[in-house]
Formats: sequence, structure tokens, C-alpha cells
Amino acid sequence: MDDCYNDGIVRLIQLYQIGEISERERHELEEWCRQKKENRQFFERVCRERLFAEERPVYNKINDKKALRVFERKVGQVPRRIGTWWKYVAILIFVISIAGVWMWGYDEGEEPLVVASSVGEIHPGSSQAVLILDDGQKVVLKDREEGEILAGKGVKATREKDMLVYMPMDAKRENPVRFNELEIPRGGEYKVILADGTVVYLNSATRLKYPVVFNGKERKVYLSGEAYFEVMKDSAERPFLVEVGGIEVKVYGTSFNISSCSDGDVRTVLVHGKVSVRVLGSTEENMIKPGQMAEYNRKEQSVDVKEVDVALYTDWKDGIFRFENQRLEDILTTLSNWYDVDIFYQTPSVKDLHFSGYMERYKEIDTILKAITLSTDVQFTIRGRTIVVSK
Repeated sequence: MDDCYNDGIVRLIQLYQIGEISERERHELEEWCRQKKENRQFFERVCRERLFAEERPVYNKINDKKALRVFERKVGQVPRRIGTWWKYVAILIFVISIAGVWMWGYDEGEEPLVVASSVGEIHPGSSQAVLILDDGQKVVLKDREEGEILAGKGVKATREKDMLVYMPMDAKRENPVRFNELEIPRGGEYKVILADGTVVYLNSATRLKYPVVFNGKERKVYLSGEAYFEVMKDSAERPFLVEVGGIEVKVYGTSFNISSCSDGDVRTVLVHGKVSVRVLGSTEENMIKPGQMAEYNRKEQSVDVKEVDVALYTDWKDGIFRFENQRLEDILTTLSNWYDVDIFYQTPSVKDLHFSGYMERYKEIDTILKAITLSTDVQFTIRGRTIVVSK
């Protein structure tokens, strides 16, 4: 089926899906479908694909010319050898979906296209964590395991598939502060409901330390990595605090995402509610509103507040990778944590290529790698659990 996968046919299918195909183009597509039974089957599989139905409004809103101008301004002029439609593939907003259909839409016995030598044992992440109790004992938590855990003296927690739930307790009964920790490895994710009812979504390579019961004037937890919080409201005298990477985030009942980056910077994105960010050792609080991000620069010891698209920072908890004008190195770092792989660059210059787009987190990694290869000269080769990047 290799001959059916070319930019012309993919472009026609895209135009058909968004309702902008001309009569001449429709005739060309119909003629291609009549040529081979496999062609018709491929076209029908694409039309049945859930992503197209859900994302059609997104395609209709895309300003192709503006997107291309922005892309070329960021990374340089698109080579003329790339067909008209493939210029827009460079932003990946559509190619990730069409590549996904191509990779996942095969009948049994068909040989799929892959960009790498062997995908092997590389699979998407799953619900998994290690619970570290107050006495240092470790409990491995895996997807779909259920049952009760003694999380400390007199403290009970319940495993519910992909989540750990702490039972509410009378704070007066718990005098010494006892902590538990959840450690999420690369290739993992997990959720926890704390004793006060706060829900925390933990991303890969993340660690959260928290009291088994909140018995003081504040509810404070310690984070390393990335987490999305849905904080249970409490009295104004008992705020919820998150200490992470040199800052303290203070909330009273809200939803927000915190991510500590490899360079030491920390990004706090507010979905709704009220949040302040304070550099440790400082008395100055930086207030942020819903739809804003407070970015802490560790080197400068400063906090910059700006408007952002919150979906870019929160969709991961709903099973979506979303990128906007991000460097290839940053994208691959995200993928390496989720798929638990190492990245080796044979051509370091490709790290600074920029991409935008999205894909489902639970699809195989070759989907997004193929999308990137189709829109650039970047090549990927998988050797064991290492992805070699070259050009």
C-alpha cells in the first residue's frame, strides 16, 4: 500500500473531511478509490477514525497561510521540494492525526510503515507508582490493583485501579506530622486523593511528599516534577501550599498545574480559582488569574506572569500531548519520560527545530516520530530503548 501514501492523496482526504474539497478534487479522490480495493478500504478507515470527527472544528479554524508564515519566521523557509500541503504538515496539527490513522488502521496481515528500525518493547506509559511510608517501607502500586493499604499508624488508604485514596481522619487524633511519598517513575502516571479531599494527578518522573492527615494551620505538600491539583476548599485560615523548586504556591481552592523543568525553572498555570507564587526567602507574592502562568526563573530568582493557553499545560492529564512552537529537544524529553526511553542526538542541530501539534498519549511512539519525519528531514532509529535522532 506504499503507493497510496503520498501528499496528494492525504491532502484530498483532509479536504474531504473538512468539507472544502472541490468538484475536480472530489472526482480525483473517487477515481483513486476505484483503482484498488485497498485504496477504498484505506479511505473508509480514515473516514471512520474518531479523531477526524472530533477535530473537524479545529481544522476549520486553521489559517494555513498565517500558520505557514509563523512557521517560516521561526525556523526558516520551507524547502520548495515539499508539496503545498506538506508545508502545513510542518506545524503537525494535522499530520499527527493522519499519521495516526495510517499507522493504526491496518488490517491483520498488512505490514505497517515505521520510521524506526524496531519499535520493540517501547510502549506508552501506564498507571504505576511507588508509595514510600513514614517508616521507609515501600509499596509498589500498579494499574488496576485494588485493596486497602495501611499507610501509617492508624492511617488507611485504598487502591482504586489507577488511584490511591486516603481516608478522612480526625486531625486532632494525629499529633506528630507523618508523611507519605508517591514516586512516579518514567513511563508512569498516578492519581492520589489526599486526606482533605484534594485530588492530585501526577505525571511521569514526579515525586510528591504529603502529610497523611492535615492537622495544622496549613496544608503543605512538596513536589518535584509535574502535577495537576484540584484543591479542596477549606477555610481562609488553612491555605493549601505547594513547595517546588525554590518557590511556594499558595491556594485556597482551585485547579492548577505545576511543572518543574530540567533547568530548574518552575511553571505554575492557573485553570480557575486564586493562586499566589512566592520565591522562598522572599515576602513578595505574585498573584495570577485564571488563564495565566507564573514562570519562575531560577537563575534570575524572578517570577514572570503572562497569559497562556492553559490546555497546552494541562491536557496531559486527559491523555493528550499538546505542543505549541516547542523545540524538538523539549518534545523528545517529554516523550522520553512518558515512554521511558533515552534520546541520543547524532545531529545536535535538530534540537532547535520547532513544532506545534497534538496526539493521544496512549498511542505508540512511532506515530509522532513518523509525523516529524514526514514534515522534516529528521530521522529516528530505535536501538533497544534508545532513540537515535539524525538528519
